[in-house]
Amino acid sequence: MKKILKTALLALLLAAPAWGQLPGGPQDVRAAAEAGNAEAQLEMGILYEFGFHMEANEVPALAWYLLSAKQGNQKAAQRRDILMSRMTQPQIEEAQQQSTQLVRAPQ
Repeated sequence: MKKILKTALLALLLAAPAWGQLPGGPQDVRAAAEAGNAEAQLEMGILYEFGFHMEANEVPALAWYLLSAKQGNQKAAQRRDILMSRMTQPQIEEAQQQSTQLVRAPQ
């Protein structure tokens, strides 16, 4: 129980800056992430990693963290490293592949 509480508090602390900068709910965050917003990509990673508003899934969480970290987001880089330390190599490779498909091409 104590570990769950710590994890939830960590997720809220990590998510707070992104929610403050992004209007709306999860659909708006996803749209911003797909458009290349690094804060929204971090938020999507957190949503997937901790299962907020969706099923928890580490592979897409890592994919979003990879995209955000690539743009210099330090929180995403920290979450990326933590998540990768507990994933298998095939899971990491799948996340890397997914990350190339998540962002929409500019129109």
